[in-house]
Amino acid sequence: MLMELMTTAANVYGVIPNPQPEQPPGTEGIMTLLNWVSWIVIILGVVGFLASAGSLVFAAFTGREIQGIKGLAIAIIVCMLAVGSGAIMRVFV
Repeated sequence: MLMELMTTAANVYGVIPNPQPEQPPGTEGIMTLLNWVSWIVIILGVVGFLASAGSLVFAAFTGREIQGIKGLAIAIIVCMLAVGSGAIMRVFV
């Protein structure tokens, strides 16, 4: 019984199509724009992270560490969202 089930599963798996993603014609400009936007978001995320890290150092000297930590946490969350949106975009585009 188990062997028959495994054979049937293997046969069904062999029939399931595996389509390859293909860029629709005429969308080269949109893809170029999306690539530029993605690079800009990455650069802004790195700049925000570095600025927040610098703010944390300055805040440590003035006794306001919580403000620096909040900025750093927000920068990290924004970077994670930017990376996640890129992965989601690659699935649909």
